[in-house]
Amino acid sequence: MTKGQYKALLDSDYKRYCDNMSPIARFKTYKMKPGYAWSYWYRKLCYQNSHNCMKPLAFFTRLRFHSVSVKYGIDIPSHIHEIGEGFMIDHFSCIVIHTDAIIGKNVTIRQGAVVGTNGRGVPVIEDGVDIGAGAAIIGPVTVGAGAKIGANAVVVHDVPAGATAVGNPARIIQH
Repeated sequence: MTKGQYKALLDSDYKRYCDNMSPIARFKTYKMKPGYAWSYWYRKLCYQNSHNCMKPLAFFTRLRFHSVSVKYGIDIPSHIHEIGEGFMIDHFSCIVIHTDAIIGKNVTIRQGAVVGTNGRGVPVIEDGVDIGAGAAIIGPVTVGAGAKIGANAVVVHDVPAGATAVGNPARIIQH
């Protein structure tokens, strides 16, 4: 990852929280939005791990990343397979994402959400998906671009692009 790519990822994550690009607004967002603080340390750790000369610094960044993760209850590993740009944690606490899950661009996730495995495979979350509070996406499923997963929904089957899924087990109510 180049420095330009790193800055672009940070900017795209930040723009999901606030439009004001001033340094003071960034600092306030970092302090007031735990999801952005987590994203900041995650992106920084990924950048440092991609350069051999920065790996010693990555140790200290990993410590800070871990403390932010524990403080806010965000259990997303630093070595997750892929998180696209514009990732937003709207409300923090009890968020769990499997290491091998694939998260697309501009995905929003809320408190209590789980993206995990059932032993047969991991979910693929495409671009622009909105995951509600307490939702669980389990197994080798694909959630299509622009889909919405309702609060406390349990998704065990594919959700088509642009659809809304609610319930346990989740069913499509709007497409």
